[in-house]
Amino acid sequence: MSANIFIRSIAGSAILTAGILLALISCTGNGEIDPEQNDSDGQSGYLVGKVTDPAGNALPDATIFTENTVYKNRGAEVSSSSDGTYKLSLVAGLGQWTAKGYILKAYNGKVYKINLHPDNTASFTEDEKPVRNFQWKLQGHIADKSLDLYYGGTAELYRDLNSELRDSENVEFTFRPDGPLIDGSGGKVLKLRCGKSGTSGYNLIKDIPIGRYKVSAVYVPTGQSLRVTDAWNDGTYYPEVTMEFYGTDQSYRSNQMGIGYTDL
Repeated sequence: MSANIFIRSIAGSAILTAGILLALISCTGNGEIDPEQNDSDGQSGYLVGKVTDPAGNALPDATIFTENTVYKNRGAEVSSSSDGTYKLSLVAGLGQWTAKGYILKAYNGKVYKINLHPDNTASFTEDEKPVRNFQWKLQGHIADKSLDLYYGGTAELYRDLNSELRDSENVEFTFRPDGPLIDGSGGKVLKLRCGKSGTSGYNLIKDIPIGRYKVSAVYVPTGQSLRVTDAWNDGTYYPEVTMEFYGTDQSYRSNQMGIGYTDL
């Protein structure tokens, strides 16, 4: 390679890098564009949309961000405004982007990170006038169907080592809301079981709306009431135990709880 070509190559790379950086910081400090300029019909060069809560009301302070499908880097991010709308500048000339979002919600002294559900998962370019609306869902499979993940929390089940009840799929757990759920709604009584042995859902109860619950259990084949415990924090068994999901303070167990049970 000649010296001139080498210099031109370096210069071209520097210009591209500078262009990317300028585009990424063209928003305000947190990536936010003036909400007054939002255009719900789309606008070339921007990603726009609205974020709503489980009841369909505007949801402020949700975080929306972009990811590039080629460079695998996160782009700018923006917080939704008081009316739930957002507008985010896109980097030109870098191909396709996808949009994602989440909220951080304080509840019963903990903070929970919950992913938002997009109304459209298709990638887009900056000139397509993309519009992506998001909703906070208490339950349901996440948009990426290739992953076994849900918007609700997960309960891991632990049989007492001295118990002979080895068919945990036949244990029915009752979850009674103890106060409002994380979105402020009243919730409802849930009767749930884990998946069958050999499945990905064995000893797991998935997609439970985040909340505080009074939990009890019964062995369905005989109708026997079992005793339960907070497996990660206590170890003493009771006819009923009050349970909460871990928050972001326990990153590897966030949005999860552990329930122990025994027939002894």
